[in-house]
Amino acid sequence: MSELPAEQTALRTTPHPLQRVGAFTLAAMAGVQRADEVIGAVFAEVTGKLTAAAVTAARARDKGSEDGFLLACSYSLWPNSPIHNNTAQVYKKKPASELSEAFKVKNGSTLGEFIQRWRTIPAPETWPQADCVLCGTAAVGFYGKKDVVLAGAIIHRNTTPRGHAGLALCWPCLCSFYALPFGCHLTGGSFTALHTWDERLALHVTRRQVRRNELLLTAGKKPASPKPEVVALAALRGFEHRVTSGVELLVFKNNNQDQSFASHAVDQPLAEWLRTTTRLPARRTGFRCLLRACRTDKGSGAQSLAWRVFNRPETIPAVLAAYLTARTQTRSLPAPESPAVAELISSYLHEVMHMDEKDLSEIRRTAQRVAALFKPDDTGGKLTGFHALFRAGRGTDLRNWLQRHSVEWVLTRPDNGAPLITENGFELLFSPSQDGNAWFFRQYLLTSVLAELHRRGWQPKDAKTVVENFDPDAIDPTDTEALEEGITQ
Repeated sequence: MSELPAEQTALRTTPHPLQRVGAFTLAAMAGVQRADEVIGAVFAEVTGKLTAAAVTAARARDKGSEDGFLLACSYSLWPNSPIHNNTAQVYKKKPASELSEAFKVKNGSTLGEFIQRWRTIPAPETWPQADCVLCGTAAVGFYGKKDVVLAGAIIHRNTTPRGHAGLALCWPCLCSFYALPFGCHLTGGSFTALHTWDERLALHVTRRQVRRNELLLTAGKKPASPKPEVVALAALRGFEHRVTSGVELLVFKNNNQDQSFASHAVDQPLAEWLRTTTRLPARRTGFRCLLRACRTDKGSGAQSLAWRVFNRPETIPAVLAAYLTARTQTRSLPAPESPAVAELISSYLHEVMHMDEKDLSEIRRTAQRVAALFKPDDTGGKLTGFHALFRAGRGTDLRNWLQRHSVEWVLTRPDNGAPLITENGFELLFSPSQDGNAWFFRQYLLTSVLAELHRRGWQPKDAKTVVENFDPDAIDPTDTEALEEGITQ
């Protein structure tokens, strides 16, 4: 074949999320810093690795064998591809020599040559007079289910319409789809990819995933398989630069029975906040408490937190508040980690939920005055009753409590003339607006009061002697593995 145009050996990223994941995967496999550095000989070398992996998968006698993992995964990627040749299936129990000979007799070439032709750029004279639908350069052919993950939704069958040749694609864009599984979390069923418009983060995430998959695709070993959300969480927290864009967790499969595609998005503020919990020392203790708060009998804190991040991020402040309340009740006095937890909730409300810092300051000032109502001779029952005011649906009880104690405040603490709670404070805590953040402000008030009580050294006169081995800097071993190595047992 004559020398190809430079545009057919130069990798590009396009607006298509899965093509972008594939392109960054090729960059990671090539060991370069940007996708557009995969050009010429580098492009040829890295795409050659893809072809070699496809040949290995096709030669695998059984998808359950050591070298058959990509074969198993390919049923959900390229179910109609040459990897799944009928001859190999019929002769899989016979010696390899018989299989190879039977395949050659049926197809006129060896299995390796057959896969090689599939993964070789078509001759230029066969190229259609069409542009690549993704990047606009000259297309080298039309491609459908055999080559491209086409699943868009369960109602959109991943087939090309009758009479339609498929997607017009250039060679680099097509190779990006061939590279896709190397940059995905592989299960043999659904695939999970992390997509972002932040190119530095995209390459960072993909490079981590490629390294993990090397054990599966080259060494034939299957490491511990964490939840994909945990892998994504670990990658975000390990990123050293500011996150400039949100991320999407793309979950898809392209088989012949139940194609599916789902996206779980994390906005940029939350992604950046998660990164800061590693980078900012003041937030590390609070984050470790968050892991403890999320831990359940069924899974590690990292697993539960990662699920919340991608599915229910608005529940994170409540989980922290509930944890701190339980810790306080167990100890019968404010827990030592109270200030760190209150600070973490404050950062979340401000940076992720965009609450005004002036409003949060108003809640903190209210908390300081409320904490002053607790006297040295009070019993633990007063604190327990205070906790009960914050249970779901008890907003009216808290309002009545504040109004009742406002009178006491005026009578006993008239020094600076400040009320127990200002008019603005009442508005923040009890606004009836559907779009208001009153519930979150109440949770923040609770944690801020507990933090202030701890700072003041308050404890009830009937407090039990607490003997515990609690280290707020400690993380459960499964969480350590998940967040530092991206692996959980």
